[in-house]
Amino acid sequence: MNLGRRNRVKAEGGMSSMTDLVFLMLIFFIIMSTMTSPGIDVNLPNSDIKAQGPDQPEVHIGITPDNRYMFQEAPDVLYNYEEIEPMIIQKMNEDLAGNDKIKISGDQDADYQYVFKIIALAKSKEWKPILVFKNN
Repeated sequence: MNLGRRNRVKAEGGMSSMTDLVFLMLIFFIIMSTMTSPGIDVNLPNSDIKAQGPDQPEVHIGITPDNRYMFQEAPDVLYNYEEIEPMIIQKMNEDLAGNDKIKISGDQDADYQYVFKIIALAKSKEWKPILVFKNN
């Protein structure tokens, strides 16, 4: 005689709620990835680029660890942004007619905002900023 239960309840969890959660997360990440703002396009130097000769002058701006600016030609004189901005514009417009490249080298301890000010100035004037990194 068979006295066991005939209607057994299965103790398995449903997977439909898990798949709903996965699809919601997928939609969330797709929407968030389309909302990111693009960064600033920067022309980085390649190893194939030849060294700059006397026929290709350019402006070279450096940012010190204490967030001051200097021209590569006169590294002893330091400026703040309000002082150096008109000097850069004058140098780029007069001394280097036809050349639209500006080298920017920031110290590793300098704040990013001071480097980005020069990059933003270059982009607003349609110059080509070239970031120069020095390995210590």
